[in-house]
Amino acid sequence: MLSILSLMLVSSVKHETRLNGYILTGISRFAGALVFVLVDLPAFVLANLIQTYVAFKGYYNNKRVGDKKNEII
Repeated sequence: MLSILSLMLVSSVKHETRLNGYILTGISRFAGALVFVLVDLPAFVLANLIQTYVAFKGYYNNKRVGDKKNEII
């Protein structure tokens, strides 16, 4: 919604209105970046930690199975 309003302001023929549009564009971009950092970034980090845990757990489980097979032979 802010992006549409800022686009309307930036495309104005009046100088002051255009300046307000640039300010609003900056504010909306900053707000979007803030939402990304606070919401999306922690979700990506959490997903990567879960995948790392699963990968290492799979490695150690398969390593133990391989070690048991080597002991039998």
